[in-house]
Amino acid sequence: MAQALTGAPEWKERLKDTRKTNLNAYLFANLVIVGVLLIGIWNRKPVWDVNLRLPNLLLILVLINTILLFRETLFGTPAKSLKSARKRRKSSGHSLKELRAVVKNADKIDEKLLDKVLEKLQKLAGSETAALYSIEGNQCRQLAQAGEMPPALSGSRFILKNNILSIRYSGNLGEESIGEPTDKAAAIGFKSMITRLETTILPLQSPTGQTAICVFSSRENHKAPNLPLASTALFLETLLSLIEKAGSSGDGRYKDKSTGLLLHDCFADSFETEIERSERYKQEMSLLSIKIDGYNSLEDGEKQLVGKNAAIALKNSLRRLDLMFCGENDGEFAAILTETSIQVADTVARRVQKSFAKQNEKLDFISKHNLKMAIGSATYPTDATHGAGLLEKSLEAAAAAVSSETGIASYSEQSA
Repeated sequence: MAQALTGAPEWKERLKDTRKTNLNAYLFANLVIVGVLLIGIWNRKPVWDVNLRLPNLLLILVLINTILLFRETLFGTPAKSLKSARKRRKSSGHSLKELRAVVKNADKIDEKLLDKVLEKLQKLAGSETAALYSIEGNQCRQLAQAGEMPPALSGSRFILKNNILSIRYSGNLGEESIGEPTDKAAAIGFKSMITRLETTILPLQSPTGQTAICVFSSRENHKAPNLPLASTALFLETLLSLIEKAGSSGDGRYKDKSTGLLLHDCFADSFETEIERSERYKQEMSLLSIKIDGYNSLEDGEKQLVGKNAAIALKNSLRRLDLMFCGENDGEFAAILTETSIQVADTVARRVQKSFAKQNEKLDFISKHNLKMAIGSATYPTDATHGAGLLEKSLEAAAAAVSSETGIASYSEQSA
């Protein structure tokens, strides 16, 4: 038996529902009181054993309305709910920071990193087991696991037929349908009718286009993981993509030899993938377009030094889950910042610029050529809802940044 889960509801929606319920209670109470009043007036005799006249009923009406109108102030229930919801949001943000810290502190980006991430994820989720699988038809490969596997899950494998996810148990227990993985960041709560297995399954999309799933399970009293499911799914997909790129670039085919950044030829596919992923999980994403003004006036040796320093500045300032590329032309670069708002993108741009200036402190020719790192940013979906539009607006912002005093511009500020 499967049930779709969308993660913890947003606190604003919960508050809206609470206020709607309060309004309905308020209107219903008034309707009852007015109805009693009209019946008393119509019959010209008391409705109850106590002789309540019109002035008394009006007084009761006023008192009850006063209590209903100021119940939030008197009892504080919605305020407590709001405070609790904000606390949960803060806890969710803290969980993602802990996951990112695991990646940041890793010595190497490879499949071994998945074990460390799953170990942290399992603890944050409050589950006994967390496992990551890659699925293609009847082929199921476990990528990572943390915690002790429940007996019903151990030895079993997941399969995908006609876009329906099923689990094939070990032994002679047979096969059981779980449900259809969706593109809406909805986890599947599954309770087996054959075994005592209870799991929460988070569908993912691997970099190769295959289906991947993250499975949370406990042997007894399993509960849905206390995590922001959409953000967690986006994090895992980005990590899988990063590991795949790191593996592909091991032979140097996809990396620039001088800077160590991904080649511009890799940008288009990666950019569209991240746009689709951000759309699927309804998350913001920012694109930085970077240009070193005055780069073409440098000698070849000077260009190489400046290019390396720009790459170092990017690596020192961005997260390991962010993607960094060489630009279409020499002296140009691009960076894809996942789950990044306009404000955060601006902060990151300033950090990159500051790091670049520090790297160039000992280079005498910098001041001579009046070099300047100009950074333009555009954010999905605020500035554009498709890749071509976002890239165009990021480049427009970069052009504006060249002539600006700070050397930094966002498309939103330019169009305001």
